[in-house]
Amino acid sequence: MVTGIGAVSPAGVGSTALWEAVSGGRVATGPVTRFDASAYAARTAGEVPSSCSPELDAAVPPHPSRAARYLAVATAEAVRSAALVPGRVSGRTGVFAGTVMGTRPVLEQGLTETSLAFTGTEWAEPERLLDLIPAVVDVDGPVVLLASGCSVGGDAISRGAAAIAAGEVEVAVCGGVEELSQEVLAMFTSLRALAPDVARPFDADRRGMLPSEGAGVLVLESAEHCAARGGRARARLLGHASAADAYHLTRPRPTGDAVVEVLTTCLKQAGRTAEQVDWVCAHGTGTPVGDGIEARAITAALGTVPRRPVVSSLKGSLGHPQGAAAALEAVVAVKALRAGRIPGNATLRRPDPACSGIDLVPPRGRTAPVTTVASLTFGLGGGVSALMLGSAEADDAA
Repeated sequence: MVTGIGAVSPAGVGSTALWEAVSGGRVATGPVTRFDASAYAARTAGEVPSSCSPELDAAVPPHPSRAARYLAVATAEAVRSAALVPGRVSGRTGVFAGTVMGTRPVLEQGLTETSLAFTGTEWAEPERLLDLIPAVVDVDGPVVLLASGCSVGGDAISRGAAAIAAGEVEVAVCGGVEELSQEVLAMFTSLRALAPDVARPFDADRRGMLPSEGAGVLVLESAEHCAARGGRARARLLGHASAADAYHLTRPRPTGDAVVEVLTTCLKQAGRTAEQVDWVCAHGTGTPVGDGIEARAITAALGTVPRRPVVSSLKGSLGHPQGAAAALEAVVAVKALRAGRIPGNATLRRPDPACSGIDLVPPRGRTAPVTTVASLTFGLGGGVSALMLGSAEADDAA
């Protein structure tokens, strides 16, 4: 059961701000302001707006890492929306989080600002991302931080779901987090993978991805625990799967075997048929190679009869928030299930003929019944994660 959701994103603080941006086709990326990007050919990214600073300050204590604050604020919203009252939660509660760059921006600050006293390396250790979590949720179970690439948010949600299924915990706070860093801009610049203006997933004129940041959090519970405490399900996690094709550091296998595998696994877990999937929230970063492979793999897994798979990527609106990507997309999936609306490909102008096997949702989105959503995320090195979410009224859950 998904009982709570929370988010911090380039659209602002909160899951409502996130949903309004992606469902309305708003592009939330823009010029980099966090650091001097003048030396880079591409200087656009998705930053959490500086105007959100007072809201973040009011919600959580100061911390050297913005990412730690993003994660804590998203967690606080998810816990509130799940109606979990601190100090009154029965059952073991665990935290399962994922990231790619960890506290790298803190390290960059320490290397470039003499005002930041260097007293050791502990302030830059990845686990410091979790420092503020005890301030917003009572944790008496395992605390796990994963770093499996850009699919890590999905892996963290899968790990939390597995912990519930195994009886390890009864409440799992799961998600992903990322803070924009200069290193990630440099890395993707060296790979020549950055778009000069906006990311255009599945567009014939796509030229690359845009890095971004944020945090997405889901609260998962067993159906029994939710019912016993009088909780309310927002959605059901019907299936989850991870795989790695180990084909190339930056390119997925041309046949998309890992994508087919995770989608097929999720369908089996969920007891669903391909035609019952109302929306595929695709990884779709806007890279020339990756989007075409993903489109063909989705078609291979879900077919085109009686209709082509309905597909959109949120990265035209948000950029690619790396470790936060899968979790933010899961938050949007929960919103879509409840709203009966499918977000569009915000920057789509000219659909790539190579992606003709999928039904690309236009920029302004589409109103339609949504009962089952599949969400895909990829990571460098061949990692692939898939989540399948269903409406709270679904008959069964994984």
